[in-house]
Amino acid sequence: MEPQKFFIGLIDFFSILLPGALLTYFLKDSIGESLLGKGEYTELVKTQGGWIAFLFSSYLLGHFIFLIGSYIDDLLYDPLRKGTSWAQIVTLAKGNKLSLLSRLWLAKIFFRKENDEAVRSAESIKAFYLDKAKIPSGTINTFQWCKARLALEHNEALADVQRYEADSKFFRSLIIVLLMLIIWGYVHINQGDIHKDTNKALIEFCVPLLVLAFLRYTDQRLKSTNQAYRYIITLEGKSEEGFHKNLPVNNLLSHAGGVVFRKRSGRFEYLLVQAKYNPNEWVLPKGHIEPGETMQQTAVREVIEETGVWARVLVPLDIIEYSFAEKQIRVQFYLMEAVREKKPKENREHRWFSYDEALKEATHAQSKKILETSEEKRKEILNKRSINLFSKIKQSVFGK
Repeated sequence: MEPQKFFIGLIDFFSILLPGALLTYFLKDSIGESLLGKGEYTELVKTQGGWIAFLFSSYLLGHFIFLIGSYIDDLLYDPLRKGTSWAQIVTLAKGNKLSLLSRLWLAKIFFRKENDEAVRSAESIKAFYLDKAKIPSGTINTFQWCKARLALEHNEALADVQRYEADSKFFRSLIIVLLMLIIWGYVHINQGDIHKDTNKALIEFCVPLLVLAFLRYTDQRLKSTNQAYRYIITLEGKSEEGFHKNLPVNNLLSHAGGVVFRKRSGRFEYLLVQAKYNPNEWVLPKGHIEPGETMQQTAVREVIEETGVWARVLVPLDIIEYSFAEKQIRVQFYLMEAVREKKPKENREHRWFSYDEALKEATHAQSKKILETSEEKRKEILNKRSINLFSKIKQSVFGK
């Protein structure tokens, strides 16, 4: 009976009962008469049994609505969440394709950049602890892991997260109810129902309410996940033996970068960018590996920030080593394929060169050497693609 937990339980209860009651109210006459017959249904409504049937139907339908609504997380929210910049970096670092522009555009509307930073930090903390226990990081998603840890270590923080989550569940169920009412009204209009104007008014009322319900659902869902991430990050910051105190130190590598190619007008081109401290030098995009970041993710992120080019990782290349400002720099490069381009974050000029031009324009001998390796790897990879494509065509035409 703690106030916070009672409030959460109350919202959870009404996220089942109220949507079920709303749907029961609108459908009771048409479905009730079909199931019981007009006479028996009329008699039931006149007695106290009508209220019992109404409450039972509301609770039963509410559970089915709640079950259907849970798929919104998988079908709408999670795919939308995967359209954020950080999610795309992770995708490209694994060598997968970039999401559609529509998903990226929608994700940009619903999710701010700081949301990316929070989930990125939380994912790194989760991976750190699961790696120590020799458990695959993909065993549990980051939000569920954060909630489980808060349940073990900080119940008050968990209750705060659950409050937002319970609120999102109510509006998630409301989305399903509104969709059902829109479909129900549309079907009755097409069947020539005598209440055609009423059904039109119902649809006109439900459509804008559906949009508002979805916005509220995503807002509360996002608040619940971000709140869980922030609590975990704060707990780690206070811990004497936490993630930030035990970051693995890689004495071999400090930076990661990419040799990015694309095909334009029948020729392959390579990407070079002006050096940060000397605009007269043309170099390969690269940057410092940040805590909790894989080398592949660093390569993707740095290419985007320096040139605005989204590129996916194909294969690792050589390691370049040099000294700068009395520091030893070791860079792991990857061969990367450009998939899309946008305005770069940094104000540095970048250009696409043919292979021969890139060799000529690249300032440092090590860059020239890694470009030569990249050209060999590119030809090898594209030859394999051609062979695989030919095999698939041959199999589809001639069979096994």
